Amino acid sequence: MEKIKWGIIGPGWVANRFAEGLSYTEDGEAYAVSSIILEQAVEFAKRHGCTKAYGDNRDMFADADVDIVYISILNPDHRDVVIQALEAGKPVVCEKPFALNAKQAQQMVDKAREKKLFLMEAMWSRFQPIAGVVREWLAKKAIGDVKMALLDQGFVMEMNYDKPIRQIDRAVGGGAMMDVGVYALNYASMIFGYEPEEIKATASMIPTGVDQQSTIVLRYKDGAQAVVMDSLVMETPQVIWISGTKGFIQVRMPFMDCEDAVLTCEQKLIPGDHSKIEKVHIPMDGRGYRYEAEEAMRCLRAGKLESDILPLAETVGVMKIMDEARRQWGLEYPGEND
Repeated sequence: MEKIKWGIIGPGWVANRFAEGLSYTEDGEAYAVSSIILEQAVEFAKRHGCTKAYGDNRDMFADADVDIVYISILNPDHRDVVIQALEAGKPVVCEKPFALNAKQAQQMVDKAREKKLFLMEAMWSRFQPIAGVVREWLAKKAIGDVKMALLDQGFVMEMNYDKPIRQIDRAVGGGAMMDVGVYALNYASMIFGYEPEEIKATASMIPTGVDQQSTIVLRYKDGAQAVVMDSLVMETPQVIWISGTKGFIQVRMPFMDCEDAVLTCEQKLIPGDHSKIEKVHIPMDGRGYRYEAEEAMRCLRAGKLESDILPLAETVGVMKIMDEARRQWGLEYPGEND
C-alpha cells in the first residue's frame, strides 16, 4: 500500500501530537510541514522525519506529492487557509474549533463541495475506539431511550490578562467553550444530534473579554437534555454520563482520550434480574490522534468527500450552537463577520 503523504501547517503542540499519531498508522506519513517561521518548520521536520519543510503555505500547496493537508493554526486563520488549500486542490483536515462561527464553517464546506474535495474537522475524541463503542451501545438502545447527558471538560490555564495566552485571548478566538467546551458539545451532538430545540447558556467572563467557564443546557424535541460544562480555571472530572430509560453509560476520565467505558443496564422488566454491567477497555496507540488520521485516509481511499462519523453538516451544526451561546453572552470575535 502506497503511503498517503500529509502536509502539516502550523508546527505547534497539537501538530506535534498529530504527527506522532501518524507514525502509528500503517498508511500515513508526515511528509511536509509549513510555518511562517521557517526555522520552526525545519525543527519540526527533523523531529518527525518530514521530507520537506516550507516557510510559505503556497509552496506546500504547490507540492504535488502532498496528498492531504492537516491545519493546526490560530482560530481566526482557519477559514482562509482551508479555502486556500482547497483552491489548490488539496483535501483538508482542520483542527477544532473548525472556524470562528457557523457562517465561516459553511463557507469552508461550500468550497470543498465546489472543488469536490474531502474536508473534515479534526475532532480527535470523535474517532477514538471508545467513542465507537458508545455509538454502538446507543444504536442498539442498550440503555433504552436516552433522556439526559452530563458532559464536562475543564483545565487550569494561566490567567495573565496583560499578556494573555491564546486560550483566553479574544483576538484569536479564545475562551473556554472554543478551546475545551467544543469537545463536550461535539460529544453531545454525537448522542442527540446537532439541532436542539432550545439553548440556554451562561458564562463567567474575564477582563480579556472571553468566557473562563460556562454551562450550556440543550433541550431536544423529545424532551431529552444535555448539560455541557467547561472551564479554564479548574480541573474537572472530565467524565461523560449518558442516562436512558434502562440504564446509563459512563465514559471515563478524561473522555477526550479515553480508554474505558462502562455500560450499566437495569433489566427492570424481568423480575429478580440484576443489573448488567459491561466494561470495555481499549488501549490507545499514538496518543489518540492516529484515529482521526486513519478516518481521513479511509475516506480518501474510498473516494469519499466527508466522514460518516463526523459529517460536515454536524460540524456546522455544532458551530451554530456555539454561535447562539456566544450571542447570549454578548461575545463577538474581531473580524468574524468579515
